[in-house]
Amino acid sequence: MDAILKPIVDLLQFILQFYYDNVFPNYGIGIILLTITVRVVLLPLTITQTKSMIEMQKVQPKLKALQEKYKKDKERLQKEMLAFYQEHKINPLAGCFPLLLQMPVFFALFLVLQNFEPLKEASFLWISSLGKPDPYYILVVLMMATTFLTSYMTITDPKQAQIAYIMPIVLGFISIQLQAGILLYWVVTNLWSIGQQYVMARFYPTPTPQKGS
Repeated sequence: MDAILKPIVDLLQFILQFYYDNVFPNYGIGIILLTITVRVVLLPLTITQTKSMIEMQKVQPKLKALQEKYKKDKERLQKEMLAFYQEHKINPLAGCFPLLLQMPVFFALFLVLQNFEPLKEASFLWISSLGKPDPYYILVVLMMATTFLTSYMTITDPKQAQIAYIMPIVLGFISIQLQAGILLYWVVTNLWSIGQQYVMARFYPTPTPQKGS
């Protein structure tokens, strides 16, 4: 894992330092710009993942009909579902691949923001050190609020609404002792996701499912 993450960590540190040296001499601004840079680079993977999820949503009723029809014959069900995927040119794992490809980048970002020495002495707005927890918990509250909005925008089943309320609270308790730099990244990522989901909904609206035959 180190062999995979180290080049990414080094690159992210270089970009963060580049923004500090050449754009604006503040690591808080650097973290914001680094976060936006990473999200822009990963945008094609996000679009691919969104398209795959939409294709799966379109055929869910037909898949459920197959599962109901062959629920007592697992072997036949597997064959029918495989034939169904081939007929509709759908890869059920396609939505997972973009997420898996993004994971090393997010792990590397976490390591950079956790261990980058200059952040320990870097201030940003009310925060005296981006390498220490936010003393006023403002970033924690912002993270909780933006996490709620991000979750709420993706809810398609009313039964899932409870998760949108519980998850931010759980994450809030977990993140109290996180470095402010990590929380700043988290808040900016959530804000990006909110805007991204809004735009995606315009270009790739949730489809009306095909009825099972």
